[in-house]
Amino acid sequence: MPTVAVEVVGEGTRTVDLAADATYGDLLAALEFSPHEAAVLVDDAPVPEDRAVDAEGDVRVLRLVKGGGTAGVDDQVRVRLADADDHLDVMRVLDGAMLSTDAGTVRERIDTEAVHVATVEGRIVGALVRDGDRVTAVATRRRWRGRGVGTALVSAAAAERERLVVAFDPEVRPFYESLGFEVEPAGEGDRLRGQLAR
Repeated sequence: MPTVAVEVVGEGTRTVDLAADATYGDLLAALEFSPHEAAVLVDDAPVPEDRAVDAEGDVRVLRLVKGGGTAGVDDQVRVRLADADDHLDVMRVLDGAMLSTDAGTVRERIDTEAVHVATVEGRIVGALVRDGDRVTAVATRRRWRGRGVGTALVSAAAAERERLVVAFDPEVRPFYESLGFEVEPAGEGDRLRGQLAR
């Protein structure tokens, strides 16, 4: 049974005893975090929750959702990077939310690992598209709205970036503030700009 010293960023170091075949998802569970609430970094690089724990690396856990935990995130939701086979489903989700997105640009973002998808039982129910640190689109299928899909997507993107920036309409301000974004006027009518930095 390996013992792993983990720095929980902003909270100090904790020691966790794990089974020999434990994954980083098991490590998060032992620390009482869900994958939607925190990310594991090994030697400052994010690692997937299904990867086996390597006790040799410098392990840190970064809280992704400030102050709110995972309340409202459906347990069935899983987030991963999109691959080329997901392009059509990603476009359907974005189009269904009436977001103006270019199919060629989305394909390029998928190729550069800048698109996350939320799935339930293998079906894509949400998508997030980035251009560097800037979130250009976040959308959820209507049936899955209000079930934490957007929270899970933004949290996954935040795990991979030092900061995230997004422009949005005033009606979604509470959503971004609940995730810890600092909000200010975007200078484009009533649009707002949010920034999340770690």
